[in-house]
Amino acid sequence: MSNSRYISLWFPYFGAERIQRIFKLEKKHELAIIENNGNTQTLSSVSFGAYNSGLNIGQPLHDAKAICPKLVTHIRSVKCELAFLHALCRWYTQFTPWVAADKYDGVILNIKGCAHLFGSEAKMLDLIVSRTETVGLTVTSGMADTVGAAWALARFTHKPTENYLTSNSIDQEARATRSRAKKKPQTNSSKQRTIQLLKNNTTRIAPVGHTYKSLAKLPIASLRIENEIVTKLNQLGLKFVKDLLKQPRAPLARRFGTTLITRLDQALGHVPESISPITNRKYFGVRISFPEPIGLIEDIKKTIEKLLTRLCNKLKTAVLGLQKLKIDLIFSNNETQTLLVSMAFFTNEPDRIFSVLLLKLDEIKQNFGIDIIRLEAINVGPILQSQFVNNLPIHEKAVENQNTTLKNLIERLGTKVGLDAITRHIPAESHIPERSWQILNAAHSDYNLGNWPTSSCNRPSFLWPPEALEGPKDSRLEDHFIWRKKLFHVKTKLGPERIAPEWWIEDNNWRSGVRDYWQVHCDDGQFLWLFYAYGAQLPGGWFCHGKFG
Repeated sequence: MSNSRYISLWFPYFGAERIQRIFKLEKKHELAIIENNGNTQTLSSVSFGAYNSGLNIGQPLHDAKAICPKLVTHIRSVKCELAFLHALCRWYTQFTPWVAADKYDGVILNIKGCAHLFGSEAKMLDLIVSRTETVGLTVTSGMADTVGAAWALARFTHKPTENYLTSNSIDQEARATRSRAKKKPQTNSSKQRTIQLLKNNTTRIAPVGHTYKSLAKLPIASLRIENEIVTKLNQLGLKFVKDLLKQPRAPLARRFGTTLITRLDQALGHVPESISPITNRKYFGVRISFPEPIGLIEDIKKTIEKLLTRLCNKLKTAVLGLQKLKIDLIFSNNETQTLLVSMAFFTNEPDRIFSVLLLKLDEIKQNFGIDIIRLEAINVGPILQSQFVNNLPIHEKAVENQNTTLKNLIERLGTKVGLDAITRHIPAESHIPERSWQILNAAHSDYNLGNWPTSSCNRPSFLWPPEALEGPKDSRLEDHFIWRKKLFHVKTKLGPERIAPEWWIEDNNWRSGVRDYWQVHCDDGQFLWLFYAYGAQLPGGWFCHGKFG
C-alpha cells in the first residue's frame, strides 16, 4: 500500500449553488437545475431549500412542480459546470498541487507530504471545508489512504438508507399476509444518493492503515458500482462492505462481473488507483462589448486592431506567441460567427498577425450589427528568439530576411488555401530515387535550404511512376524503342548505374528487383532516364522513370 493520503470533496448541490452564486440567491431559495432525459425533463441538481421541500435528483419536473409550486428552474449547462469545477480545482492547488476533478460534482486531492504544513490532517481538512463554504458551496469530505475509501466516506454514512424489500417479494408471501402488507415503492438510484447526504460541516477521516475498519460498516453502494448490482446484492442480504468481504471472490466475479472485485480492491488499497491532476492551461483572450451594435468594416478593423494589441501585450508579458487566433463576432440577434487565423510560426507581433487577419474580414456577414468581439489565442507556445550579433556576415542576414519573407508569404497563402495545403521537400537518407526526399508542412518545418546535399550522380528533374517500354527484350539497350506509342531513336547513352532495393523496407514498386539505370539522349532532343529491371517477384523489362531538364 502506498503512503499517499487522499481527500474527497463532494458538492451535493453543485449545479444549483453555481446558479445561486451567480444571481446571489440564498440557500433556502427553492431552485432546481433541469436537463432533458429522453422525452422527459428531470432534475439534475437541487438547492438546499428545494431538497428540504422534498425534491430529489432524477425526479421528473412535473412531479417537482406538484410538490413545490414556487420552484424556480434553470436549464443545465454541462460546459459551464465543468468550467466552474476546473476553476475550483485550480483554487484548491493552494493546499496541494495534486488536484483532480471527480466527474461533475467532486474533487480529489492527494495531500501526501502537505498535511504538516497546516498542523495536522484534521486541521487541514477543516480549513479546506471552511474556505469552501466561504465561496457559497456546500461540501462534504472524506480522508483515507485510497481514492475509493475517501470517496465513500465523503458520500455515505454507516446507516442503511433503503428498504430493499421490493413489491415483488411481497407478492410472494402468503395470501393472508399479502392482504395486510403495505407495499413500499422502490427508490430510484438518483434519490438514494441524495438521501445519503451528510450534514454540512461533517468531516470523516480514516486513520492511516485503518481503511478496512472505516469501510466495513458502509453500504455496498459506497464501492462506486452500478446501482443494478447494488440492488441485486441487497436482495441477497449483502448490504454492507463487511458482508461482501465474507463471500468467496470467484462466485461474485462470475455473477456480478470483475468490476465489483476491482472496485473493492481499489477501495482497500490492494489495487493501485491514481489520479490525473489538472493541467494549468493559461488563457489568453480579450473582448469588448459595444453600447450600440457596429456594422461598418472600418469600425470592425479598428476594434480588432486594438484588441489584438492588448492580446499581444499579454503574450509578450508571458514570453509566448500564438500560432492560431480565434475571433468570435456576436451579433445583435444572438448569432455567433467565428473566424480562425493560422500563422506559420509562433508570434506576438500585432502588425504581422493583423496583416494576415485582414484577408479574413471579407468573410464577415453584416446582416446584423455586432454587439461583442472576442479574440482568443488557441495555440500558444514559446517563441524562438534569433540572436543577431554585430559581426554577422551579410549573406547570413540576407538568408534570415529571405526566410522571414517566405514565412510571411506562407501565412498569407495559408489564410486562403489552408496551411496544410502548402508543402515543401527536404532531403531524406535513401539511395532510392523516389525516396530521396520527404514532404513536410511548409509552415512547421525548417526553411534553411543551404544544407541540401549534393550527389555525384546526375538525377532527373522530373520523376513519374515507371512506364514500360516496347521493343527491347534483354538488358542490352537497342538503338530505338517505343514509349507512349511513339518511336524514339537513341543518339547517346550513358550507364549503367545499378541501384538495388532496400531490403529492410517492403516496397511494391521495387518488386521487380535490381535496376540498371541509363541516361539516354534521343534524336528529338528528349533526355530520358531509363532502367532495366532484372525481375524478382514481378517480371522485369525496360521502363522510363523520368526526364532530365
